[in-house]
Amino acid sequence: MNNIPLKANEKELIKLIRFFSKRAALLMESGELSQEHEQLTKACQNLEDQLYSHAQNRTIILDKRERLEKVIEDNAQCPKCQKADMLKKNGITTNEHGWKCNTYRCRRCNTTFTWNRPNNPWHMVEFLEMYIQELEQSLLQEQNEEIRQHTEAAIPQLQESLYRLNPVLQTSNEEVEALAEKEREMDRLIHQFKNYLLIEKIKLDTYEEPEE
Repeated sequence: MNNIPLKANEKELIKLIRFFSKRAALLMESGELSQEHEQLTKACQNLEDQLYSHAQNRTIILDKRERLEKVIEDNAQCPKCQKADMLKKNGITTNEHGWKCNTYRCRRCNTTFTWNRPNNPWHMVEFLEMYIQELEQSLLQEQNEEIRQHTEAAIPQLQESLYRLNPVLQTSNEEVEALAEKEREMDRLIHQFKNYLLIEKIKLDTYEEPEE
């Protein structure tokens, strides 16, 4: 479990728990383990298991979220030379719709530009919804039969992409919201238990101080 990432307050509490675990082991060896010590040791062990279980779950959810954020491939091309092989990503900007988009520099043309497509699936859903509406509107006025056929074929494909994408994003959003609530709950528990253990440690330190 040592490779599971922990937050600072979780690490602090684990250190305190380990202190009391070692203390309990010494008391067991000397036969001095009281019922109170035993109950405290069990509570510490249960909380440590809970902490690692929560941290592992958090890591899984955040890893899934990170992979989902990177699922959109730009396929960007330089607006000047129409090529992609010399593009270097510069950063991220927000366009007029509030969508996050990638910015690039073409090393061939020394041109900097924003690829006006969302770089994440959440904004891509909004883009697809707007694009589908625009295509449907264009069909009302399009006279060219070939273009009409191409547009009519494209709309169901885009709708299918939306149909597949929406449930995945909804599940991810629900997982992240549930995680945030669990984080708040764990932070409260950690704060309370840490204060309790610090008081117990002070009592132990005072008890074990050698007499003058």
